[in-house]
Amino acid sequence: MPTHSPALTLTGLTKTFGRHRAVDDVTLDVNQGEMVGFLGPNGAGKSTTLYMITRLVRPTAGSIHVFGHDVRRSPVEALRHIGALVETPSFYGYLSGRRNLELVARVYGIRDRTAVDEILAQIGLTERQKDPVQNYSQGMKQRLGLGAALLGSPRLLLLDEPTNGLDPEAMREILGLVRNKVRQDGLAVFISSHLLGEVEEYCDRVAIMNGGKLACEGHVDEILAQADPVVRVTFSGDRPAPDTFRTLEGIETVVEAPGGALEFLLTGQDSAWLNRQLLERGFPVATIAPKQRTLREFFLALTGTPPDSPPTAPHTPREV
Repeated sequence: MPTHSPALTLTGLTKTFGRHRAVDDVTLDVNQGEMVGFLGPNGAGKSTTLYMITRLVRPTAGSIHVFGHDVRRSPVEALRHIGALVETPSFYGYLSGRRNLELVARVYGIRDRTAVDEILAQIGLTERQKDPVQNYSQGMKQRLGLGAALLGSPRLLLLDEPTNGLDPEAMREILGLVRNKVRQDGLAVFISSHLLGEVEEYCDRVAIMNGGKLACEGHVDEILAQADPVVRVTFSGDRPAPDTFRTLEGIETVVEAPGGALEFLLTGQDSAWLNRQLLERGFPVATIAPKQRTLREFFLALTGTPPDSPPTAPHTPREV
């Protein structure tokens, strides 16, 4: 459970590239023992934010604190708490997966070989540990990258699309592993993903970026409860065409649904009001009930962009 003690604090974080403001005045906390999903369309500023936390990009304004340490003023103290997978993992292709992890362990000052054994078991690469990384699939490289991020026993884990290239079963295994570390070890996780179903299932909170700004933040249930309601209706007679209600104030959108139903997105109205409107127009209702909105539907309404397209390769200017 979250301890409400901030592992990561972003305050007024801003980054501009020329005239383009990639990240605009973002303020956000990630607490210990908490997994926060970081969402947004391509180009919303997610990767740039992660780059700034890890000092790959310098902020234009604002501050970043990791367990109270200022990333700009005390980088060594701050970064020693972070494990990160924020780009496509880069390894020595001619070396085995195990040897690559051993080199990472040496950087962390870890001499115990069992630490690498444990990580290989956790990420499901024990049987392929002796194979050259150049023979690994993209999904296996993602697993190895996660293993490298976990080797130093970080207190804050930053993940940028960590399930990219994984099949659904492997995806759930990796996210389940991360989630268990949150619960058991109090790990703080800040995870960027375009897979909203997985974010909704595994994360405690979500933060949604749009156009460089933090558009929405909070627990999923709380966010969806605040959204305009969607009402699902079936009809006793023929189903009317969705365009029939296009100009009716109080109805934002109408879409066809399976089983001869229509789904109405209402603005400032409820099911009883909609029922009256339909009856007055000669469309007798068979069933009418609120429909639980999904995070995907909320995301689409907020950003106007489908979340399901895979991320593009980052083009953020690098500043080391």
